[in-house]
Amino acid sequence: MPESGEKMGKDRRKTGKTILNLLIAVGFLAVVVFLLFLAAGSVETTMPNNSYAIKITGLSDLVVNGTATVMVPVPAISEEMLTGRHQAFGWQTAVRETPYGRMLAFTTTGSYAPDISVSSGEFEKREEPRLLVPVLATPDMNIEEFSRLPGGTYTSVVFLDGFVPPSEDAAPVRFTLEYRGGGGMKHLVKEDTWTATVDTTVPGAASGFVPVPAEYQVVAGGIRF
Repeated sequence: MPESGEKMGKDRRKTGKTILNLLIAVGFLAVVVFLLFLAAGSVETTMPNNSYAIKITGLSDLVVNGTATVMVPVPAISEEMLTGRHQAFGWQTAVRETPYGRMLAFTTTGSYAPDISVSSGEFEKREEPRLLVPVLATPDMNIEEFSRLPGGTYTSVVFLDGFVPPSEDAAPVRFTLEYRGGGGMKHLVKEDTWTATVDTTVPGAASGFVPVPAEYQVVAGGIRF
């Protein structure tokens, strides 16, 4: 009997210790959850960013033949387009209709065309991904489907016209374009960030629409502490 009582006492102490550890764990978890909700409530919400950086070099080596025009894709799938925010020294800027869709056009009547370097950024409520369009080709799917992939390469287009054909040893025109969208913060949850870029050269003697490769990539969001 003494041995049985001693065993029962040990079992009670063991059970009590287990219950105590369980209560401590539950209490710790409750504190963590409370702190997470408290932190989430104190974090300011950030709107998704919408920015487009345009850099075109090699234009200053070309001679304008009357009126020169350079056009680049715009970051949109819907009808909303960026317009007067992109102003470059020595150029007039407007959105033009083309056989492929709307494009952002720079025109000049000066003797020489300065290189272009402009950027624009703003916060917005729209959160869906967008490519640099027009899109001439995607891998066997439409624009909306392609823009929701983790990434890939597609074909966009740029435009050059109104320049005197340069000499054979003239440097090509380089288009460096980057659209970045998303990346907003809702409490502790960061949204996906997507980028669409063009980084390619086009012969200075080119005239008209020139297909160019474009890259698309999504950086996944998630909880941020």
